[in-house]
Amino acid sequence: MSKPTSKITRTIRSEQVLNAFVEVVRKNLPLDLKNTRITADDIVYALAYANVHRLRIESACQELQGAPSGNRLREVLVDALPDRVGMQRMLNRMFRQQLHPSIWKGKRDFNIAIDLTLIPYHGKPYEDKKEIVRSLPKSGTTHFHGYATVSIVRDDRRYVVALHFIEYQ
Repeated sequence: MSKPTSKITRTIRSEQVLNAFVEVVRKNLPLDLKNTRITADDIVYALAYANVHRLRIESACQELQGAPSGNRLREVLVDALPDRVGMQRMLNRMFRQQLHPSIWKGKRDFNIAIDLTLIPYHGKPYEDKKEIVRSLPKSGTTHFHGYATVSIVRDDRRYVVALHFIEYQ
């Protein structure tokens, strides 16, 4: 696939949203970057941009001026991120910290929502065979990365309070 000749210049509409995202991620997910010129800010901004615009990392990196390639960004992330258990722990801590204290005031008769997400996967496990779960066919495969989220529902809004990576048993 050829790269576009000119960069698209989308911007995150709210600087406040971007700054809040960067602050939360920096505080809760320290990246152990070694032997690279890519900074933690570069990574966080590329991930935020991809998330806000619902893009793949590859597409976000192509659109951002001076960004590394999507493959290089993924290589750096793989080396910098903690293992699955550490990542799950950090994500759950982030979710809890983001809950506004008013959630816990008043009645605590929350509705609970539990979601299972299976992301089709066509490759081999990265570290352990347990990473990949099997299920009914979807997108041409029966192999998936899976995770479950638990949310509380209050005033017609969902607040994710926990995430658990699903492993093959």
